[in-house]
Amino acid sequence: MRFLKSPLSPRWPGLYAPGMVVLSLTLNVIALCLPFMDMRRGLSTEPYSLWASVRLLWESDLFVLAIVVVGFSMVFPFVKLAVMCSVLLGLVRAEQERPWLEFVERFGKWSMLDVFLVSILLALANDQFWIEGTPQAGLMCFALAIVASMLTSRHMLARVGESTTPSRTLLRHPLRLALWQIALLILLIAAISVPYLEIDDWLLEDHPVSILSTISGLWNSGARGLSLTMLLFLVVAPLLASIAGLVLIQRSMRGRSIAALREFVTRMRHWAMLDVFSLALVIFMIEGREFVRTDLTWGALLLAVLLALYWPAASWYERHV
Repeated sequence: MRFLKSPLSPRWPGLYAPGMVVLSLTLNVIALCLPFMDMRRGLSTEPYSLWASVRLLWESDLFVLAIVVVGFSMVFPFVKLAVMCSVLLGLVRAEQERPWLEFVERFGKWSMLDVFLVSILLALANDQFWIEGTPQAGLMCFALAIVASMLTSRHMLARVGESTTPSRTLLRHPLRLALWQIALLILLIAAISVPYLEIDDWLLEDHPVSILSTISGLWNSGARGLSLTMLLFLVVAPLLASIAGLVLIQRSMRGRSIAALREFVTRMRHWAMLDVFSLALVIFMIEGREFVRTDLTWGALLLAVLLALYWPAASWYERHV
């Protein structure tokens, strides 16, 4: 019957992609309507949401950062879904599907910005008497919405087909590359282990906070979904990408195929979010001091150095491997 005909393009059969798009859209809308957490300081409790984050930045005259949060956390999630819907409905030409899907996958992770910002606040409030952070439903709804959209874009890219960019079997200067990769791996381990913040408030217990202690604190406080999210994006994915990169270089030195490893490293790099976490840390240092007075420590410097070295290395990798 004509009225039962699917509006989807014949190129996109099946219900997985459209179902995930609908799920992500629903969770995004719910997340905009719910608080991410309740923050208690003394006897006063205030809800924290996406809208509250933007308001705090705007009222502090930090207009650029406010626009960044609005763009990545409130606008771009719906742009991603609109692009994927356009592809599913056949509104995008076949030859343009891959570039559009690669665009949403490359920048999709930046929508996790506010999730990491709330994670920092919750970690600092863990095991404190004067302040307390309680995660609310909006936080996990938002995180799940972003993960669902990222899984969908990855699935759709796989359906479109592999990129035509050739993969080299032999790399130039593999020993230098291996030493560089080892240095980045050591720096990565240090950056996730060394504290990046310490509390500077006489009313609060002064305990340094690292990425690993943040994950542990969230788990112990009952925010286990958020803890696992941070573990996956800030520890597991970066470590797997780095270790797989070393294996890739070793296989290249032996003249073996690296196509499968190259694809794995690329996927892990897309899911690694230390750069997003770093931006969340910058925003926290500006707006979060209203809740908790803190100082940056060596872990923040290690994180900055890691990213300063990682970005040019990643750019080189994409062009030459």
